[in-house]
Amino acid sequence: MASLESKARYRIDTGSTGAGIAIMILTTATFAASDSTVKVIGTAVPLLALLWVRYLFQMVVLGVWQVRRGAFGLFRTGSVKLQTVRAVLLLTNSACTFAALRHLPLPVTTSLAMLAPLISTLLAALVLKDHVPRSKWAMVVLGFIGMLLVVRPGGSQFNWNIVYPIGSATTFACFQVISSHLSRVDDAITTNFLTAFVATLVLCALVWMDQAETLPAIARVRPGSWLLVGLMATFATVGQLLMLQALRRAPLAVLTPFSYGQLAFAAFLSWLLFGQVPDGWMAFGMCVIAASGIGTVLLHGRGQTASAVTPEA
Repeated sequence: MASLESKARYRIDTGSTGAGIAIMILTTATFAASDSTVKVIGTAVPLLALLWVRYLFQMVVLGVWQVRRGAFGLFRTGSVKLQTVRAVLLLTNSACTFAALRHLPLPVTTSLAMLAPLISTLLAALVLKDHVPRSKWAMVVLGFIGMLLVVRPGGSQFNWNIVYPIGSATTFACFQVISSHLSRVDDAITTNFLTAFVATLVLCALVWMDQAETLPAIARVRPGSWLLVGLMATFATVGQLLMLQALRRAPLAVLTPFSYGQLAFAAFLSWLLFGQVPDGWMAFGMCVIAASGIGTVLLHGRGQTASAVTPEA
């Protein structure tokens, strides 16, 4: 999964909302394909190498894009600290997602990672002490019920590995908050380039620190697995670029509900590639999580609209 908040300094053409929605749906398919490729790779490639290629590829592609469009200030930012925190959060999010995909079915990982809007609500109430209306709390409870339906305590999916997708959702919720602040000061492509750049530097350091184990493991990776890694990195980066195009054509509040289409694509690819079909309870739980997330987004958008039209005292 990637941020929907990276829309800074792009003028939205409201006449192309339909195109934006179509691109957003294609974006979710691309991200589902990226996750599916990680699932296919499994443990054939060390996790650090997998992450390193993913972010190095994004850094190169976005860097070239910036130069080609005449934006040479690749490292110019309004907040070095926030850019660094954003990169670390997204890197942690990816690590949790990749680890989850090694141990859990694709639909389970995707659906639990989609709890991010609900976790944002919890963080706003518990950490930021924001007032959260009852309607949003109802969505949080609904999402929790959906999670229980997906993992079903006592079932085969309920084990300590569910910590990974929940960690992915938590870090993504924090990532969105940081992205929202950065969208006011930095260009969207610059932000995504810097995220990939910082993540690549961190991963280079981690590989160097763990070289005694990581380098021999990398040497044993077969060429076919490297091709899959390149395919995964391509899907992930194309998804990022498609999302930027979608955000140029439609408002964030319009696009966000369609991001839950990734659940449907994940279920389809899980059946197509791995023969894993969600049972009735899991499918119902995925729908409940999607409904709660969409409800949270719509309630948040309505609250922002209401505050915008309320006259000051």
